[in-house]
Amino acid sequence: MAVSKQVLILNITRIGDLVQTVPLISRLHQEWPDVAIDLVVDTRCAVMAALLPGLRHVFSEDFETRLPQGDARTSDEVTVRCDIIAWAKFLQEARYDRVINLTFTPASGVLAASIGVPDTRGLMTRPTGAPMLRDPWLTYVVDLHQYRRLNRFNLVDLYALGGSGPGAYTPMRLRVPSDAEEWACRYLKTETHGRHPLAVQVGASDPIKAWRPEYFGRTMAAIHRRVDVPFLLTGAPSEATWAKQAISVYRESGGAGVVCDAVGRTDLGQLAALLARCRLLLTNDTGPMHVAVAVGTPVIDLSLGSFYFRETGPYGPGHLVVQPDMPCAPCVHDSPCAHHACKDQILTEQVAALSLSLLGQQPFPSRWTGVHVYESRIDEDGLIAYELRAGRIDTVDDQYGVFWRRFWYETFTGQASRIPSEQSAPDLVEQQQLFYRLVPAFDRLVAHADHVAQVTCSSPFPVATFKAAEAQLSDDRQRVMTLSLPSPAFGPIAVALIRELHNGDGLALQAMAGRQAHAYRRLRDRARAVMERLEGRTAVSNPLFQLATEGLR
Repeated sequence: MAVSKQVLILNITRIGDLVQTVPLISRLHQEWPDVAIDLVVDTRCAVMAALLPGLRHVFSEDFETRLPQGDARTSDEVTVRCDIIAWAKFLQEARYDRVINLTFTPASGVLAASIGVPDTRGLMTRPTGAPMLRDPWLTYVVDLHQYRRLNRFNLVDLYALGGSGPGAYTPMRLRVPSDAEEWACRYLKTETHGRHPLAVQVGASDPIKAWRPEYFGRTMAAIHRRVDVPFLLTGAPSEATWAKQAISVYRESGGAGVVCDAVGRTDLGQLAALLARCRLLLTNDTGPMHVAVAVGTPVIDLSLGSFYFRETGPYGPGHLVVQPDMPCAPCVHDSPCAHHACKDQILTEQVAALSLSLLGQQPFPSRWTGVHVYESRIDEDGLIAYELRAGRIDTVDDQYGVFWRRFWYETFTGQASRIPSEQSAPDLVEQQQLFYRLVPAFDRLVAHADHVAQVTCSSPFPVATFKAAEAQLSDDRQRVMTLSLPSPAFGPIAVALIRELHNGDGLALQAMAGRQAHAYRRLRDRARAVMERLEGRTAVSNPLFQLATEGLR
């Protein structure tokens, strides 16, 4: 078949991120059946990239050395830019129709911009070095941590929606090499006499998101007391100590079954082949978790620390997630935790009971303490969702989560969501009162932003007038942010405003002022649309809602 479209994806960070790119690749093939898709990865991820289906070429480079992770506007900016442009010349010559940058580092933005494709999505840098995010979905990826407990989009879906658009659900899949399949068969024939094991991923790339090794060991022993299933421990070489500790506690707790320690002893193809033959994977939130999902193995994900299952949990129906029921869970990114109490909130007996349930050995447990348990499913819009199976409901987070799930989907796609409408906001009266305090503040913001834009068009340029107008606008913005950001009804659109303002960095003064005025007008229109939706008076066809979505598609 002749190729009419070419797409380049930049994904140069982690192995798990690569696996999460598979539905985007499938979505692009849905959008353009004859598309040719190329992928740029770091050399450390090249082996995993070879397992992804639907690609034409994989280009790898030692980006950890070539692309420094600091600000692209440093004293080395010219050197970095020249190096990137020289390396990317063959990509420029390919004349791609779309470039999708899924790596949100300043230097990767330089790479995306250097290819010179008008339809570039994700992070790119302006000639001034200022970062700019293009595409609302991929902008959302960067900003969702500001209100993550209200987020209901998995990164896999965000990648697919941003890089392509809405479409049918497609599961994650990997191409497992035949030699890896043969190796896995021989390995299990020797180690387990051909029986399918229960896989356990004790370690994690970040210790904060790893359950304690001794807890894994006790859980394995509790499972073994009910069913004689062999265990397979997986992980990177750096996680070998944790795995040995789990095995030791398993033996001390009475575990007498077969345990295969494959930690550090497989390549990625072999790991995928082994996980495909496992009955279940009990795991922290890790790259191997995504590999297991992509080869069709059920997963129990222990979502700990700053990692949140709604963002990076198992993608596909029928997986289970255990999330500690704590006010600080998930904790803030890059904020050190002194206690790690979330790890102790998850009880080994409960995880063992959940594992036995997924193995078909007993019904779903009815007694729970201190956790939420969710089951993954595909919702009416074809996106991943997580349904509460056990634990208390947080009414505010739950109802506003559904609200923002519908709002952003309809805003960014222009299509009506098919998921059931949210119930009335539990704090509707409070949010109505806040809205009527914000209305005059929004109007002042728009008026002062328009004034600033007009001043920038004056000749000669009135410096003192401009400074005074900008100072007034800054004061108005601060008052609006102070009121809006803590609110579950208006905080997310305030965060979106901040991003839109930052996206104007590096533009000429008039252009920046015009963009700023447009951003404030959009904030006001979105706030009105939010209030009407909360009061049950709006739909996608509502003209006010159309104003709020203007220019996003």
